[in-house]
Amino acid sequence: MGIDDTPDRLGEIAPGRLSERLREGLRGHHLLFDEEAIREAFAGPDRAVSREDADEVGRALLSICREPLPSARHAVDGLSSSARISLIRLYFRLLERAEEESGHRH
Repeated sequence: MGIDDTPDRLGEIAPGRLSERLREGLRGHHLLFDEEAIREAFAGPDRAVSREDADEVGRALLSICREPLPSARHAVDGLSSSARISLIRLYFRLLERAEEESGHRH
């Protein structure tokens, strides 16, 4: 079973356009984030997400699910550094789950 064989499962994991972003992520294309931001997100230890960061991440996720890529990127770029780190870590956890569901390894 490959990436494109599980569109319904990805839709269950990630609503709207987020499933498209995860599909690209499974191919190694992380279109929402710059490489430097990804490295920064994983440079330090994992930490609890603050209420403020959770609110920012929630708004960005809504944009990612609803909006075309340029608008979603704009929402991500507008996040505070700590909220962006939280979002990137969440994205990669979702990507890991999508990999498990599809039988694909990144």
